[in-house]
Formats: sequence, C-alpha cells, structure tokens
Amino acid sequence: MLSPDKVEDLRSIEKCREITNEILRYGVSESEILKLIDILSLELENTDIMRKIQSVIKGNNPLEEEQTKPKFEL
Repeated sequence: MLSPDKVEDLRSIEKCREITNEILRYGVSESEILKLIDILSLELENTDIMRKIQSVIKGNNPLEEEQTKPKFEL
C-alpha cells in the first residue's frame, strides 16, 4: 500500500487522486463506481485482496454476515 510518509509514494498517491478526480469529472453514478472497482480489482496481482474486494462488491462479505447474525439464539 502506498504511504504518504514515503517521499517516493507521494507521486503515486497524487497520480491516483488525479485519476479519481478525472473519473468523477466524467460524471459517474455510484453503481458505475462500484463496477469500476470491480473491474480494477480483477487486475490486481494479489489474488487474496482481489477475492476480498470481489466478495464485498458481490455482497458475499462473510464479515458483514457475521455482524448481522444474532450473537445468542433463544
């Protein structure tokens, strides 16, 4: 992950912000932003992170399911 504490990462962070601003200037809806995240996640080399992002986007988030389950059953 890029760190703002590292000088060499600052240029990359700025580039990411510029790309984000350009996408937002293009005029995208929330569902389009989610689709972009979906497509971009498929480009990641780290498949563990890609799978986690995909599961959240697709609504298969095991953490979310765990939080909605009752802690005690009667």
